[in-house]
Amino acid sequence: MIAQRLSARRLQELLGAWRGNGHSYRELSESITLLVRDGRLPPASVLPAERPLAEQLGVSRTTVAAAYQRLREERVVESRRGSGTVVLGRVGVRGGVWAEGDPDEIALTRASPGAWQRLPELAQLALTEHPDAFLLDGYDTIGHPALRAHVAERYSRRGLPTVPEQIMVTLGAQHAIFLIARTLLNRGDRSLIESPSYPHAREALASAGALVAELPVGPHDYDAASMLEIASRTSARLAYLIPDHHNPTGLSMPPELRERLITNLTEQGTYIIADETTAELVLGEPRGVLPFAASAVLPHQRDAILTVGSLAKTVWGGLRVGWIRAAPELIARLEAARVVGDLGTSTWAQLLGALSLERYDEVLADRCRELTAGHRALTGALAQRLPEWRISPATGGVSVWADLGAARSTRLSREAARLGLRISPGPQFGSPGVFERFVRLPFAVSGVDLPHAVELLRQAWDGGGAAAAAPATAEVV
Repeated sequence: MIAQRLSARRLQELLGAWRGNGHSYRELSESITLLVRDGRLPPASVLPAERPLAEQLGVSRTTVAAAYQRLREERVVESRRGSGTVVLGRVGVRGGVWAEGDPDEIALTRASPGAWQRLPELAQLALTEHPDAFLLDGYDTIGHPALRAHVAERYSRRGLPTVPEQIMVTLGAQHAIFLIARTLLNRGDRSLIESPSYPHAREALASAGALVAELPVGPHDYDAASMLEIASRTSARLAYLIPDHHNPTGLSMPPELRERLITNLTEQGTYIIADETTAELVLGEPRGVLPFAASAVLPHQRDAILTVGSLAKTVWGGLRVGWIRAAPELIARLEAARVVGDLGTSTWAQLLGALSLERYDEVLADRCRELTAGHRALTGALAQRLPEWRISPATGGVSVWADLGAARSTRLSREAARLGLRISPGPQFGSPGVFERFVRLPFAVSGVDLPHAVELLRQAWDGGGAAAAAPATAEVV
């Protein structure tokens, strides 16, 4: 594994507003541990040397040295002669022994429901009806014909006429976003992303060498004027949007804004990624959701939109089946670029995906009932136990965006971790230093007692109360 050396400034950005009113070395070590456990500091990352980090953070070198020593004692890092202080891996403490995860811990860091309850039946059906699948070589960079046909038919039913030649099957939505970014972006190109937004999409744009500008999504509605003004002056090569049941707010873009934004961007030659992974996950009774590309007025505008979908949030995250809907010439470019990085999507997973889409209305009905119940449980508990927080008015999706009213998100995540509750602080969803007033709270979690999780949040909020007076990083909301 290639070592990634972090600068003191970069680590400070990742840490956010970590300082409270307790022992600084403990707060620093616990904050770095959370970064490791959440995967934001991957294994083999090399932490900054003590002196530059102390200067960057405005603490004594003794504080940093004590924090690093604590991290070494807990086997989060180790010091190697000539290499520095190196992260060992994603770990969690269990009975004094470091291991992957903790069975007694409540994790609200992933907004992902469990497998659809009838998925095992589909697996048995696939074995019975499709034994010929094992005669194929299993290397498939464009997608199984049956699955591409089902995906195309689903878009057509939703109001966006589509043929199989416009579909490429991928290893999930994240794979699709990274593939599009490295195919269409060159180093130095400008790109756009909503803020807040899905963190891995921002990583995809940045990893392609693009400059990333932001389109503001408010905690309760869309700032249409600002979004259109920023889009007009950015001249982006690629824009990433979550138009329906946005992650993390659960909001949906108004129809008039969709049309104006599509026109604004495509007139500048901008390609648009419309991530519809959560588009059909509605709260309440299932209802039709018009695809974003259907809001395009002219054919060339529609051809500039690459729609990304996935079965991860509806059927099962372990299925690893997603897709891209785009103009056939773009699909050809994406397939040519893909063979450099992977050998295609599992044939077996695609067969399960095709069978799932045959019963997709049933899948969505079950999932929407689950999510509606989860949303009701979460928001009800928050209203009772944390009424001072303001919750985004989600209409679907997998999470809500909570406005804490104070810049305490990073410190709250540390206090919650001490109680056995893992949450995703607001700064994960935007540029460094922003959204310290916010936290994402998923209601799409399998096997979690959400009212109990909220009770732990209340305890963590009370436990960190004195920290509110500590200096906070400036934020933009």
